[in-house]
Amino acid sequence: MSIYPFSIEVTVANDYSDVLPLSPRSFYVLLSLAKEEAHGYAIAKTVASLTGGAVRLTAGTLYPIVRQMLADGWILELPEDGEDTRRRRYRLSARGRRIAQAEAQRLDDLVRMAHDFALLPALAT
Repeated sequence: MSIYPFSIEVTVANDYSDVLPLSPRSFYVLLSLAKEEAHGYAIAKTVASLTGGAVRLTAGTLYPIVRQMLADGWILELPEDGEDTRRRRYRLSARGRRIAQAEAQRLDDLVRMAHDFALLPALAT
């Protein structure tokens, strides 16, 4: 029981529980931009490569994710480079990187639990 007649909500600056867990496709998009900037087709090719072809992002799937990530400030659109004005290049924002890191940590925690419950082979020590 609290001594205060009201509740206080504390928000931690690096708490991304409001956006986690990410959809696998969203996480793959963030992963594909973690090392370098890329345009949409390159993002789709990287995701296909990362997943051994198991996940293929069509334009109808990829660009709504990209639009939402731009609106949420997770990725940034870069200025045209003059080569092909139709190709828009994107890079991960600082916020997007922190969200990707938080999701990676969440997934790592799940894998550790799977090891603890013998769903995966024991971790080498």
